[in-house]
Amino acid sequence: LTRPSAAPILRHNPFVDRVWVHPGKNEAWGHLLGFLKGLWSEHYDWTLDLAAEPRSAWLTLATRAPLRAGYAFRLRKWAFNYVIPKNQVRKYQAEVNLDILRALGVPDDGNQSQIFPGPEEKEWAQKAWGRPEWKGQRVKVGINPTGTWSSKRWPTGHWRTLIGRIGNDWGVKPVLVGGPDDEGILREVGSGLEEKTLRMPPTTLLQAAAFIAGLDLIIGNDGTPQHMAQAFGVKSLTLCGPHWGLGWIKAGDPRHRYLQHFLDCGPCDRNVCPFPAAGGGPHTHQECLWKILPETVLQVGGEMLGLP
Repeated sequence: LTRPSAAPILRHNPFVDRVWVHPGKNEAWGHLLGFLKGLWSEHYDWTLDLAAEPRSAWLTLATRAPLRAGYAFRLRKWAFNYVIPKNQVRKYQAEVNLDILRALGVPDDGNQSQIFPGPEEKEWAQKAWGRPEWKGQRVKVGINPTGTWSSKRWPTGHWRTLIGRIGNDWGVKPVLVGGPDDEGILREVGSGLEEKTLRMPPTTLLQAAAFIAGLDLIIGNDGTPQHMAQAFGVKSLTLCGPHWGLGWIKAGDPRHRYLQHFLDCGPCDRNVCPFPAAGGGPHTHQECLWKILPETVLQVGGEMLGLP
């Protein structure tokens, strides 16, 4: 059971028998009640709450499953009859999810995430990568400057500097990666650099996944494209600010690295930096991201690609 935005990722997953798509916050009550009635009528035996949100707790309770498992997060634990102690150690989110299964005695086969594009998405990506302007590139490097939360976005000026250095030092035109809602960010980062960059064509979510599978390296903010890269084993370098990279980048896998500058105020897990852009307070606005320098990113990315 998931939100509409995430449902396409599960479309071709061979391990999923059915995808329930939540109606959303603004749907009519009648629609929501019909949705809940459908959940009840399935008579599920187990319901596992991986989201750990108030809404997911309500939905878990609504299934009326004999076993309802989830973490003991404050008031949400009332929805579960198998309450698992809160994870007290920061670790990769896949491990956090697997711990719920392990607590129930279910064996697992490791924390490698997977995405399954269908034949249409694979064919689309193959045609996209077959464009003449992308042939002859030394390596295929993706740039992901996007992010739902402003607190997670590396500064635009740093991205622009990095793009210039990638062109000069690596002899490569990186591909700007983003969705329809990211056009403003992509335009801001790429303006005036059209000769130094390429653009991922407009895509669906699953097409974007298939496209990212064709990269050699993606450098980006913490977010969806980075997680997609991990699912395909594509090398990823993630720039982390308020959210600790240890939670979202697979530890011990040399294909995936993150850079993070630790301040005494973080990682704070805030979606908005508390320090004003105009100055004031012990730190400058988004200082944790400003202090990750383009030169450092270029050096680490080059090491990951084996470039001099």
